[in-house]
Amino acid sequence: MRINLDIFLVKVCSVLAKGIICCLLFITTVVNAHEVRPSYLSLQEIDNNQFSVLWKRPIKEGAVPDITPVFSEKCQLTFQPLIEIISSAKIQHGLLICDENGLAQGRITIEGLSITLIDVLVRIQSKNGDIIQAVIKRDKPYLIVVGTKGAPIADYIILGFEHIISGVDHLLFVLALILIVPGMKTLLKTITAFTLAHSITLVLATLGMVNVSPRPVEACIALSIVLMAAHALYLRRGKQTLLSGKPWLMAFLFGLLHGFGFAGALSDVGLPENDIPFALLLFNIGIELGQIAFILLVLALIWVAKKVTQKHIQPWFTLTAYSIGSMGMYFFISNIL
Repeated sequence: MRINLDIFLVKVCSVLAKGIICCLLFITTVVNAHEVRPSYLSLQEIDNNQFSVLWKRPIKEGAVPDITPVFSEKCQLTFQPLIEIISSAKIQHGLLICDENGLAQGRITIEGLSITLIDVLVRIQSKNGDIIQAVIKRDKPYLIVVGTKGAPIADYIILGFEHIISGVDHLLFVLALILIVPGMKTLLKTITAFTLAHSITLVLATLGMVNVSPRPVEACIALSIVLMAAHALYLRRGKQTLLSGKPWLMAFLFGLLHGFGFAGALSDVGLPENDIPFALLLFNIGIELGQIAFILLVLALIWVAKKVTQKHIQPWFTLTAYSIGSMGMYFFISNIL
Protein backbone atom coordinates (compact mmCIF):
# COMPACT_ATOMS: atom_id res chain seq x y z
CA MET A 1 0.00 0.00 0.00
CA ARG A 2 2.92 2.29 0.81
CA ILE A 3 4.47 1.68 -2.63
CA ASN A 4 1.21 2.49 -4.36
CA LEU A 5 0.91 5.71 -2.35
CA ASP A 6 4.46 6.73 -3.34
CA ILE A 7 3.76 6.04 -7.01
CA PHE A 8 0.53 8.02 -6.77
CA LEU A 9 2.38 10.99 -5.22
CA VAL A 10 4.99 10.88 -7.96
CA LYS A 11 2.33 10.93 -10.67
CA VAL A 12 0.48 13.81 -8.99
CA CYS A 13 3.69 15.79 -8.57
CA SER A 14 4.69 15.13 -12.19
CA VAL A 15 1.32 16.44 -13.44
CA LEU A 16 1.66 19.51 -11.24
CA ALA A 17 5.23 20.07 -12.43
CA LYS A 18 4.14 19.89 -16.07
CA GLY A 19 1.43 22.47 -15.38
CA ILE A 20 3.91 24.74 -13.63
CA ILE A 21 6.36 24.44 -16.51
CA CYS A 22 3.67 25.34 -19.03
CA CYS A 23 2.93 28.45 -16.98
CA LEU A 24 6.64 29.23 -16.85
CA LEU A 25 6.87 29.00 -20.62
CA PHE A 26 4.25 31.73 -20.85
CA ILE A 27 5.69 33.82 -18.03
CA THR A 28 9.24 33.64 -19.35
CA THR A 29 8.07 34.88 -22.73
CA VAL A 30 6.64 37.99 -21.08
CA VAL A 31 9.52 38.52 -18.65
CA ASN A 32 12.21 38.01 -21.27
CA ALA A 33 10.56 40.66 -23.44
CA HIS A 34 10.73 43.15 -20.55
CA GLU A 35 14.07 42.36 -18.97
CA VAL A 36 15.21 44.98 -16.46
CA ARG A 37 16.88 47.72 -18.51
CA PRO A 38 16.37 51.07 -16.79
CA SER A 39 15.98 54.46 -18.42
CA TYR A 40 18.37 57.25 -17.53
CA LEU A 41 17.68 60.95 -16.87
CA SER A 42 20.68 63.26 -16.44
CA LEU A 43 20.37 66.94 -15.48
CA GLN A 44 23.55 69.01 -15.43
CA GLU A 45 23.36 72.66 -14.40
CA ILE A 46 25.14 74.83 -16.99
CA ASP A 47 23.92 78.19 -15.71
CA ASN A 48 21.81 79.39 -12.82
CA ASN A 49 18.67 77.22 -12.88
CA GLN A 50 19.41 76.04 -16.42
CA PHE A 51 20.16 72.35 -17.01
CA SER A 52 21.32 70.35 -19.99
CA VAL A 53 19.13 67.24 -20.22
CA LEU A 54 19.99 63.72 -21.35
CA TRP A 55 16.99 61.39 -21.61
CA LYS A 56 17.80 57.80 -22.52
CA ARG A 57 15.24 55.02 -22.92
CA PRO A 58 16.03 51.35 -23.65
CA ILE A 59 15.02 49.62 -26.86
CA LYS A 60 13.94 46.03 -26.39
CA GLU A 61 12.77 44.00 -29.39
CA GLY A 62 12.16 47.24 -31.32
CA ALA A 63 9.93 48.77 -28.62
CA VAL A 64 10.65 51.93 -26.63
CA PRO A 65 8.75 52.59 -23.38
CA ASP A 66 6.30 55.47 -23.72
CA ILE A 67 7.49 57.47 -20.72
CA THR A 68 8.30 61.18 -20.35
CA PRO A 69 9.89 63.29 -17.59
CA VAL A 70 7.53 65.98 -16.31
CA PHE A 71 8.62 68.88 -14.09
CA SER A 72 6.74 71.43 -12.03
CA GLU A 73 5.15 74.51 -13.61
CA LYS A 74 8.21 76.49 -12.48
CA CYS A 75 10.34 74.66 -15.06
CA GLN A 76 10.13 74.38 -18.83
CA LEU A 77 11.67 71.46 -20.70
CA THR A 78 12.50 71.69 -24.41
CA PHE A 79 13.90 68.73 -26.31
CA GLN A 80 16.02 69.12 -29.43
CA PRO A 81 14.33 67.82 -32.59
CA LEU A 82 17.24 65.50 -33.36
CA ILE A 83 16.82 62.07 -31.76
CA GLU A 84 19.76 59.67 -31.57
CA ILE A 85 18.95 55.96 -31.90
CA ILE A 86 21.53 53.31 -31.17
CA SER A 87 21.11 49.54 -31.13
CA SER A 88 19.83 49.40 -27.57
CA ALA A 89 18.57 52.88 -26.68
CA LYS A 90 16.79 56.03 -27.85
CA ILE A 91 18.56 59.22 -26.74
CA GLN A 92 17.19 62.76 -26.55
CA HIS A 93 18.98 65.96 -25.53
CA GLY A 94 17.27 69.07 -24.25
CA LEU A 95 17.32 72.15 -22.06
CA LEU A 96 15.49 72.65 -18.77
CA ILE A 97 14.96 76.25 -17.61
CA CYS A 98 13.53 76.90 -14.14
CA ASP A 99 12.81 80.06 -12.22
CA GLU A 100 14.51 80.65 -8.86
CA ASN A 101 14.51 77.40 -6.82
CA GLY A 102 12.14 75.89 -9.38
CA LEU A 103 13.85 72.51 -9.55
CA ALA A 104 15.10 72.40 -5.96
CA GLN A 105 11.62 72.88 -4.53
CA GLY A 106 9.72 70.73 -7.00
CA ARG A 107 9.38 67.14 -8.07
CA ILE A 108 10.24 65.10 -11.14
CA THR A 109 7.49 62.80 -12.38
CA ILE A 110 7.97 60.12 -15.02
CA GLU A 111 4.67 60.07 -16.87
CA GLY A 112 3.61 56.57 -17.96
CA LEU A 113 6.15 54.78 -15.76
CA SER A 114 3.56 53.08 -13.54
CA ILE A 115 2.34 50.86 -16.41
CA THR A 116 5.82 49.71 -17.44
CA LEU A 117 8.26 47.15 -16.05
CA ILE A 118 11.30 49.43 -15.84
CA ASP A 119 12.82 51.99 -13.48
CA VAL A 120 14.50 55.33 -14.15
CA LEU A 121 17.96 56.26 -12.86
CA VAL A 122 18.24 59.99 -12.17
CA ARG A 123 21.40 62.05 -11.80
CA ILE A 124 21.31 65.80 -11.05
CA GLN A 125 24.55 67.78 -10.89
CA SER A 126 24.58 71.44 -9.81
CA LYS A 127 27.14 74.08 -10.75
CA ASN A 128 28.88 73.82 -7.37
CA GLY A 129 29.52 70.09 -7.93
CA ASP A 130 26.78 68.70 -5.66
CA ILE A 131 25.26 65.51 -7.05
CA ILE A 132 21.85 64.02 -6.44
CA GLN A 133 21.28 60.43 -7.50
CA ALA A 134 18.12 58.38 -7.17
CA VAL A 135 16.04 55.65 -8.76
CA ILE A 136 12.44 56.43 -9.68
CA LYS A 137 10.47 53.19 -9.50
CA ARG A 138 7.25 52.26 -11.21
CA ASP A 139 5.34 51.90 -7.93
CA LYS A 140 6.34 55.48 -6.99
CA PRO A 141 6.89 57.26 -10.33
CA TYR A 142 8.18 60.56 -8.98
CA LEU A 143 11.15 62.07 -7.16
CA ILE A 144 10.95 64.90 -4.64
CA VAL A 145 14.19 66.75 -5.25
CA VAL A 146 14.49 68.39 -1.82
CA GLY A 147 16.33 66.17 0.66
CA THR A 148 17.53 63.66 -1.96
CA LYS A 149 21.30 63.32 -1.69
CA GLY A 150 24.08 60.83 -2.31
CA ALA A 151 24.12 57.56 -4.20
CA PRO A 152 21.13 55.18 -4.10
CA ILE A 153 22.96 52.23 -2.54
CA ALA A 154 19.87 50.14 -1.81
CA ASP A 155 18.29 51.05 -5.15
CA TYR A 156 21.24 49.81 -7.20
CA ILE A 157 21.31 46.56 -5.21
CA ILE A 158 17.58 46.08 -5.74
CA LEU A 159 18.07 46.82 -9.45
CA GLY A 160 20.62 44.01 -9.67
CA PHE A 161 18.36 41.66 -7.69
CA GLU A 162 15.43 42.41 -10.00
CA HIS A 163 17.64 41.90 -13.04
CA ILE A 164 18.67 38.37 -12.08
CA ILE A 165 15.16 37.42 -10.98
CA SER A 166 13.68 38.64 -14.27
CA GLY A 167 16.55 37.16 -16.29
CA VAL A 168 15.00 33.72 -16.67
CA ASP A 169 17.75 32.54 -19.01
CA HIS A 170 20.41 33.04 -16.34
CA LEU A 171 18.28 31.28 -13.73
CA LEU A 172 17.74 28.32 -16.04
CA PHE A 173 21.50 27.99 -16.41
CA VAL A 174 21.97 28.02 -12.63
CA LEU A 175 19.21 25.43 -12.29
CA ALA A 176 21.02 23.20 -14.79
CA LEU A 177 24.21 23.56 -12.73
CA ILE A 178 22.35 22.36 -9.66
CA LEU A 179 21.20 19.28 -11.60
CA ILE A 180 24.71 18.51 -12.84
CA VAL A 181 26.87 19.07 -9.77
CA PRO A 182 26.84 16.39 -7.03
CA GLY A 183 27.47 17.45 -3.45
CA MET A 184 27.20 20.80 -1.71
CA LYS A 185 30.95 21.43 -1.63
CA THR A 186 31.36 20.94 -5.38
CA LEU A 187 28.23 22.98 -6.05
CA LEU A 188 29.61 25.87 -3.99
CA LYS A 189 32.87 25.71 -5.94
CA THR A 190 31.03 25.64 -9.25
CA ILE A 191 28.70 28.54 -8.42
CA THR A 192 31.69 30.56 -7.21
CA ALA A 193 33.44 29.97 -10.55
CA PHE A 194 30.29 31.08 -12.41
CA THR A 195 30.04 34.20 -10.25
CA LEU A 196 33.70 35.10 -10.74
CA ALA A 197 33.49 34.65 -14.50
CA HIS A 198 30.37 36.72 -15.12
CA SER A 199 31.70 39.43 -12.78
CA ILE A 200 34.82 39.74 -14.96
CA THR A 201 32.95 40.22 -18.22
CA LEU A 202 30.31 42.36 -16.53
CA VAL A 203 33.03 44.81 -15.51
CA LEU A 204 34.79 44.72 -18.89
CA ALA A 205 31.57 45.27 -20.87
CA THR A 206 30.10 47.95 -18.60
CA LEU A 207 33.34 49.96 -18.59
CA GLY A 208 33.45 49.77 -22.38
CA MET A 209 36.65 47.72 -22.56
CA VAL A 210 34.87 45.00 -24.54
CA ASN A 211 31.93 45.63 -26.85
CA VAL A 212 29.64 42.88 -28.08
CA SER A 213 26.28 42.94 -29.83
CA PRO A 214 23.48 42.03 -27.40
CA ARG A 215 21.46 39.83 -29.75
CA PRO A 216 24.23 37.30 -30.56
CA VAL A 217 25.14 37.22 -26.88
CA GLU A 218 21.56 36.41 -25.87
CA ALA A 219 21.41 33.69 -28.54
CA CYS A 220 24.66 32.15 -27.25
CA ILE A 221 23.40 32.31 -23.66
CA ALA A 222 20.25 30.45 -24.73
CA LEU A 223 22.40 27.85 -26.51
CA SER A 224 24.48 27.40 -23.35
CA ILE A 225 21.29 26.51 -21.49
CA VAL A 226 20.47 23.82 -24.05
CA LEU A 227 23.97 22.38 -23.79
CA MET A 228 23.81 22.32 -19.99
CA ALA A 229 20.46 20.51 -20.06
CA ALA A 230 21.86 17.94 -22.51
CA HIS A 231 24.93 17.55 -20.31
CA ALA A 232 22.72 16.83 -17.30
CA LEU A 233 20.86 14.09 -19.19
CA TYR A 234 24.13 12.58 -20.46
CA LEU A 235 25.47 12.32 -16.92
CA ARG A 236 22.23 10.81 -15.65
CA ARG A 237 22.51 8.09 -18.30
CA GLY A 238 26.07 7.27 -17.27
CA LYS A 239 27.75 9.00 -20.21
CA GLN A 240 30.78 11.28 -19.87
CA THR A 241 31.88 14.49 -21.58
CA LEU A 242 35.19 16.36 -21.72
CA LEU A 243 34.23 18.52 -18.73
CA SER A 244 32.28 15.96 -16.69
CA GLY A 245 34.91 15.90 -13.97
CA LYS A 246 35.36 19.68 -13.95
CA PRO A 247 31.94 21.32 -13.65
CA TRP A 248 33.56 24.45 -12.17
CA LEU A 249 35.54 24.96 -15.39
CA MET A 250 32.41 24.58 -17.50
CA ALA A 251 30.59 27.07 -15.25
CA PHE A 252 33.49 29.53 -15.52
CA LEU A 253 33.64 29.37 -19.33
CA PHE A 254 29.90 29.87 -19.73
CA GLY A 255 29.93 32.48 -16.95
CA LEU A 256 32.16 34.68 -19.10
CA LEU A 257 29.41 34.64 -21.70
CA HIS A 258 26.62 35.34 -19.22
CA GLY A 259 28.48 38.38 -17.88
CA PHE A 260 27.96 40.14 -21.20
CA GLY A 261 24.24 39.54 -20.78
CA PHE A 262 24.27 41.03 -17.28
CA ALA A 263 26.15 44.08 -18.56
CA GLY A 264 23.24 45.18 -20.74
CA ALA A 265 21.22 46.56 -17.85
CA LEU A 266 23.89 49.08 -16.81
CA SER A 267 25.88 49.73 -20.00
CA ASP A 268 22.70 50.70 -21.84
CA VAL A 269 22.00 53.34 -19.22
CA GLY A 270 25.11 55.36 -20.02
CA LEU A 271 26.06 56.52 -16.55
CA PRO A 272 28.93 59.04 -16.30
CA GLU A 273 32.30 57.34 -15.98
CA ASN A 274 32.90 58.42 -12.37
CA ASP A 275 29.59 56.82 -11.32
CA ILE A 276 29.94 53.48 -13.11
CA PRO A 277 32.36 51.65 -10.77
CA PHE A 278 30.26 52.26 -7.66
CA ALA A 279 26.97 51.50 -9.41
CA LEU A 280 28.53 48.39 -10.96
CA LEU A 281 29.65 47.08 -7.57
CA LEU A 282 26.22 47.53 -6.02
CA PHE A 283 24.46 46.13 -9.09
CA ASN A 284 26.67 43.02 -8.98
CA ILE A 285 25.94 42.57 -5.26
CA GLY A 286 22.24 42.59 -6.09
CA ILE A 287 22.79 39.98 -8.80
CA GLU A 288 24.62 37.69 -6.38
CA LEU A 289 21.97 38.08 -3.69
CA GLY A 290 19.28 37.15 -6.21
CA GLN A 291 21.31 34.18 -7.40
CA ILE A 292 21.87 32.92 -3.84
CA ALA A 293 18.16 33.31 -3.04
CA PHE A 294 17.27 31.29 -6.14
CA ILE A 295 19.75 28.51 -5.31
CA LEU A 296 18.48 28.22 -1.74
CA LEU A 297 14.89 28.05 -3.00
CA VAL A 298 15.73 25.28 -5.48
CA LEU A 299 17.65 23.26 -2.88
CA ALA A 300 14.72 23.59 -0.47
CA LEU A 301 12.31 22.34 -3.15
CA ILE A 302 14.61 19.39 -3.94
CA TRP A 303 14.73 18.49 -0.25
CA VAL A 304 10.93 18.59 -0.02
CA ALA A 305 10.58 16.51 -3.20
CA LYS A 306 12.90 13.85 -1.80
CA LYS A 307 10.94 13.73 1.44
CA VAL A 308 7.61 13.41 -0.36
CA THR A 309 8.61 10.96 -3.08
CA GLN A 310 11.46 9.27 -1.20
CA LYS A 311 13.53 7.37 -3.79
CA HIS A 312 11.30 8.30 -6.76
CA ILE A 313 13.22 11.45 -7.74
CA GLN A 314 14.23 10.36 -11.26
CA PRO A 315 11.01 11.59 -12.99
CA TRP A 316 11.57 15.06 -11.52
CA PHE A 317 15.16 15.19 -12.75
CA THR A 318 14.34 14.10 -16.30
CA LEU A 319 11.32 16.39 -16.58
CA THR A 320 13.28 19.37 -15.28
CA ALA A 321 16.25 18.76 -17.62
CA TYR A 322 14.04 18.43 -20.69
CA SER A 323 12.08 21.55 -19.68
CA ILE A 324 15.27 23.57 -19.24
CA GLY A 325 16.50 22.45 -22.66
CA SER A 326 13.17 23.22 -24.31
CA MET A 327 13.00 26.75 -22.89
CA GLY A 328 16.63 27.32 -23.82
CA MET A 329 15.92 26.29 -27.40
CA TYR A 330 12.86 28.57 -27.45
CA PHE A 331 15.02 31.54 -26.39
CA PHE A 332 17.69 30.59 -28.94
CA ILE A 333 15.23 30.47 -31.85
CA SER A 334 13.62 33.75 -30.68
CA ASN A 335 16.99 35.50 -30.81
CA ILE A 336 18.13 34.23 -34.21
CA LEU A 337 14.90 34.88 -36.09
